Amino acid sequence: MERRDRVLRAYFEGYDWDENREYSLKRHLVLHSRELLPDYPLVISNEWETAPHSDHNGKGDLVFADGAGRFAVVEVKWLDLERRGRNRSTRRTTKRKKVRAQVREYTRLLAQRLEQFIQIEGYFFTNEYKQPQLMKKIPE
Repeated sequence: MERRDRVLRAYFEGYDWDENREYSLKRHLVLHSRELLPDYPLVISNEWETAPHSDHNGKGDLVFADGAGRFAVVEVKWLDLERRGRNRSTRRTTKRKKVRAQVREYTRLLAQRLEQFIQIEGYFFTNEYKQPQLMKKIPE
C-alpha cells in the first residue's frame, strides 16, 4: 500500500497540466489528502474498475486506506456553481444525486471484492465543500 501511495502521489504531483476542473479537484484532494482525509493517509487506487475486467459497471475515482484494513471510497464531481437558471440548477441536483449513488454502489462493490476488512466508508468530494463529505448511511 505504501508503494502504491508513493507512485500515485508522484503521478498526481507531476501531472499538473490537465485543465479539466474535475481532474484538478481530484488532484487537489490527493495532494492534500493527509489534511483533508486524515483517517486514510494512503491513496491506493485511482480510476479503479468497480468490477474486475468490466467497464460497464463504471470506474471509481479514488480509494484511500489507513494501512490497517480500513478503506475510503471517494467520488469526485465538479459542479457548475456559477451559472444560474432552472436548467443549471437541475443539472447540479442531478450531479449531486449521481455522485451519492456512485458512492453507495462503489462502496458496496469494493466491500464485495475485499474478503477481509475492518471498515469501508464512502465519501463524495465536490467543489461545493472544502473537505470530502462522508455518506451517513451506505446500505449493505
